[in-house]
Amino acid sequence: MIACVILFLVPNLRQGTGLPLAVFSAEPISTNKVSFNSAVNASGPAVVNIYSQNIENAGYNRRQAVERTSLGSGVIMTSNGYVLTCYHVIANAKLILVALQDGRLEEAQIVGFDAVTDLAVLSIPVDNLHAIPQMEDPKTLVGDVVLAVGNPYNLGQTVTQGIVSRISNNGLNNYFDYIQTDAVLNEGNSGGALVDSEGYLIGINNANFKTRISRNRVESVDGVSFAVPYTLAKKVMDEIISTGKVTRGALGFAGEPNNLGDMGILVTSVYSGTPAETAGLAVKDLIVSVGGRPATNIRKTLDFITDTPPGTILDIEVNRDGKLLNLAMQVAELQ
Repeated sequence: MIACVILFLVPNLRQGTGLPLAVFSAEPISTNKVSFNSAVNASGPAVVNIYSQNIENAGYNRRQAVERTSLGSGVIMTSNGYVLTCYHVIANAKLILVALQDGRLEEAQIVGFDAVTDLAVLSIPVDNLHAIPQMEDPKTLVGDVVLAVGNPYNLGQTVTQGIVSRISNNGLNNYFDYIQTDAVLNEGNSGGALVDSEGYLIGINNANFKTRISRNRVESVDGVSFAVPYTLAKKVMDEIISTGKVTRGALGFAGEPNNLGDMGILVTSVYSGTPAETAGLAVKDLIVSVGGRPATNIRKTLDFITDTPPGTILDIEVNRDGKLLNLAMQVAELQ
């Protein structure tokens, strides 16, 4: 009777083909799992741990200097040993060690740094390194999935995930806009990689947002972290490798978008001893154009001034109380 039931339930036995192997297979049914493992495999080997040692001078209650070790991360940008990190990770360091993901520990030399972007370029004497995947324009958009790769708290390489929260007009720096993300950054993540869902580098992680909650206490804000955009970081790195530093033009004024009518930049400050002061620029002037370019976007206008070589004469057209004036300014080097 039991044999009849089995033959009825498994018709293959009646045809002599036996039980299908799938009956005994342990393979799970596909669940369309979402994974960023390939992105981590592509970028992870290029993210290094950085240990820097410096000597702090003796304080009032100390009898001798104290040796401090700082922790951070870095990104291998070229196969011949150029590593990008945050300047604050290696500032004033007497010794910098770079730990590769294959276990090697190399002493690094500082090629140069840029205080404005808080970036530094290191060099390690190793060839044939795994450089992080890069593209000329990552085309980063708000809402893109991102991964932060670094060495928080010296736990070893760790990945956190989030999205791009903001990419423009965050007002935290006069010269560029950070990428804002909700991917978690902790101590040790600085200088690490922010990559997209395919493993391409889109930024160098810098810091999470902090707020002062009392006179002597500052607290990190969860879900608000920042990275220097890749295109800017690459530009800074290339200039440091080429010349040892980053040279920027400056005129010596601060401004804000004009929200009262005519398009332009409303001057809010003019700094003493600068080309802007020498040329007679005044607070409340409305800058209409710079070097023949309409000043319709404050970020693009400041970028244009920054990229102009020091010594260049720029004609600045301003609207002052309804009258158009032309002021010639010689671009200075940003200090």
